[in-house]
Amino acid sequence: MLIWFMHGASVRHPTYADPLRTRLIEELTARSLPIPEFYSGFWGDAFGNTNEIWEFVQQDLEAFRWDNPLVDIDDIFHYRQRREQLISGFFHDIFKYLSTQHGKEIRRTVARQFLNFLTDNPFEEELHIVVHSLSSVILWDILFSEAYSSSDPSYYIRSAIQGLSDSSKGRKVKLQSITTLGCPLLIFKQLIHLDGDRLTQFANRSVGIPLRWINVIHASDVFAYPLRASFNLEDETLFFRDHYLGERNFLKKSIGDVAMALGLMTDHSRYWRSVRVNKLVMANLLGEYDVLAMNSPVIDFGGID
Repeated sequence: MLIWFMHGASVRHPTYADPLRTRLIEELTARSLPIPEFYSGFWGDAFGNTNEIWEFVQQDLEAFRWDNPLVDIDDIFHYRQRREQLISGFFHDIFKYLSTQHGKEIRRTVARQFLNFLTDNPFEEELHIVVHSLSSVILWDILFSEAYSSSDPSYYIRSAIQGLSDSSKGRKVKLQSITTLGCPLLIFKQLIHLDGDRLTQFANRSVGIPLRWINVIHASDVFAYPLRASFNLEDETLFFRDHYLGERNFLKKSIGDVAMALGLMTDHSRYWRSVRVNKLVMANLLGEYDVLAMNSPVIDFGGID
């Protein structure tokens, strides 16, 4: 079994998936099941200096301070730390990926790592993919987008996955499950021509066990949205579920938009550390349909971990 992780925007270290991988290994070991081969795909270093835009902001603020020494910068420019995190990380990565040149370079990086992963594990045939945030958009482009020519790096990955390429040459692995965490695909629907038909066409080419796709949505994650209605999925060859991680948090309800602002990035990035996410990923890997078929009626108080 091969498990391929991909991180989301604003990630600058390759250890992002370690908490989830550790929990998966512990549970598989407890069940006396074989340990899969893992790979944490990493494209976060493909952008060069991500602080360049914020450095321009800092220059303007310092110029203002020089001209107005009696004014506190924090009084004329609120939430500097949050703004820097959004501009230098999240939105920077999104707009870079959506540019033609940088998007292709990221897909090239992903394709190179993916093919090396397959080469290093020549006898494994079962593939599972777990992606977070912006990587759900990248994954869709790589597997299903019709916007690129056959020379795009995404086609190197398609050629290695059974049912994604017309070519019969070379080694093929079978994609058995996809797990999307904090997935903003719905936001990008018009831009990337999100089409459920492409997904069902691939699923129909699968032989044997249907492709499983679960989409995990944290209650407070404003970047994560359900997909079933937008995909218009009613196909027996594809097992798809939106899974909601509910959270009965009275503080968040009472302070509303303030809580959303404070937790904007925190709630979006905590999936890798969640025990409940681990249980869903494990069920998706092993095809435990009784776990995947319905959302848990239990909503934890105060958190999802």
